[in-house]
Amino acid sequence: MNLPRLLLRYRALIIEGLTRALHGESSLHAILRYHVGLEDRQGEAIEGVGKLLRPSLVLFVVEELRGDVEKALPGALSIELTHNFSLIHDDIEDCDLVRRGRPTVWSLYGVKQGINAGDLMQTVAMSQALIAGRAEASALSEATAEMIEGQGLDLQFEEEEIGIARYLEMVDKKTGALIRCAFRLGALLAGASPILEETLMAIGQELGRAFQIRDDLLGIWGDGVQTGKPQGSDIRQKKKTLPIAVAFARAVGEECAILRQIYGKAELTDTDVGRVIVVLEKLGAKDVGEKMVADHLSHADDKLRNVPLSVRGKEEVNELIDYLARRER
Repeated sequence: MNLPRLLLRYRALIIEGLTRALHGESSLHAILRYHVGLEDRQGEAIEGVGKLLRPSLVLFVVEELRGDVEKALPGALSIELTHNFSLIHDDIEDCDLVRRGRPTVWSLYGVKQGINAGDLMQTVAMSQALIAGRAEASALSEATAEMIEGQGLDLQFEEEEIGIARYLEMVDKKTGALIRCAFRLGALLAGASPILEETLMAIGQELGRAFQIRDDLLGIWGDGVQTGKPQGSDIRQKKKTLPIAVAFARAVGEECAILRQIYGKAELTDTDVGRVIVVLEKLGAKDVGEKMVADHLSHADDKLRNVPLSVRGKEEVNELIDYLARRER
């Protein structure tokens, strides 16, 4: 797996913790282990776990601030489990059939069991957060509420024309909430000062925006084999991602008419998707997205100068920032 060192440093520890947290014997527990990539459909152990970005950030902050990584593990697990609960429900809402190259939970076990599995995942997540501490559980609860609000906005925007400001409002909740929370949990678990906690959360805000905008670009122009989704899949679902928000903000005349006509349809065809991509490229939406990714990562880097990082920590953060700017899935 071609991941930066920061995402590899804690990987084995996090996977071991996930295995313990999801050890139950019920069929729903087996579904959870399948979803996170610990087991295949037959219950055989596999190495299919994702990037583990959020829990790795928690443990990285704890270690860099001279906290106890082992004691911080439940807090890190809580945010990864929360992220995965949201993915199970997100796949249901978007009718996605594939996640990380494998069939999604609801497509295998049905919508009802998918909802149950997501609910159980959230419960296990909160149990881990409570082990971490009351303040940590409260922080995760606040971030979870924000994330769900963001998902609601994402669905709402499918039927609205939005600009970049409204898009960023949604992203700061749907994606940014948990990434900010990862930095906040790291600060809380390490006993950092309130000022440093705020600085770390501001870094999380910038990284969350960059991460999601890059994801949006891949959802339209990415390699379908690597991303697990066909090119233009976000357009077909009428998702108001960053390139679409840019296009609606910039479009006039014929381009505006094309976008409104296509996005007014109940269902989009391959031809519709192709026409939208032509408009996006004509309006420079991809270039705007790539510049915004670079800008948010640069802002995060500037704020990192106020965090007492080790030499190795600075190197690994820079490597992570470069990865987020260039990742292909």
